[in-house]
Amino acid sequence: MITREARLRFFFFINSFGLLLLCLLVTPTSATAPHFNQALPAPVGPSMPKEQLAKKQAKPTTPVSTGKRDSISTSRDDRPKVIRNGKVKVSDRDMELLARLVYAEGRGEPYEGQVAIAAVVLNRVASSEFPNTVREVIYAPNAFSPLNDGHLSRTSNASTRKAVQEAVNGKDPTNGSLYFFNPDTATSRWIWSREKTVVIGNHTFAR
Repeated sequence: MITREARLRFFFFINSFGLLLLCLLVTPTSATAPHFNQALPAPVGPSMPKEQLAKKQAKPTTPVSTGKRDSISTSRDDRPKVIRNGKVKVSDRDMELLARLVYAEGRGEPYEGQVAIAAVVLNRVASSEFPNTVREVIYAPNAFSPLNDGHLSRTSNASTRKAVQEAVNGKDPTNGSLYFFNPDTATSRWIWSREKTVVIGNHTFAR
């Protein structure tokens, strides 16, 4: 016959074994979570820290360069055609304007005199004492008598165009003169005070 003490021991043993089994079933194991070699992307939107989100939103967007510049429309006649002595830029339009001035001032002069007139204009452009473009030199107030009314004839010819081309290429029969005048018609006393360099045809050239 089993005693009361034996029954109590058996009861406690069974309860202890059941409690141990229950703990084993419900207690999680110590297995670790899997690791990934690839870094997760930074959080965006509301989950991003406020400081990082503010910096991202404040950072200006840099435009992607395509390697092309904005095109600039330029008339072909306005493009510099040649640089005279490394100082004077002359376009096709400048050369035609200069040929018209040479025709107006020297159509009755020898060819060398026509080259000399063109050279004087280019010498003025290169000089710091005068404007730095052909057009501004020609249209300067009281610079040339054919423009006293503010207009210049549209006439030129093959001779004056060739003379301008030679002057642009560097020919200067005047030795750097900045002025020319006709002694028979000149009325300015100031022009007579200039240093004379050469006489060609009806014109005296001076610095």
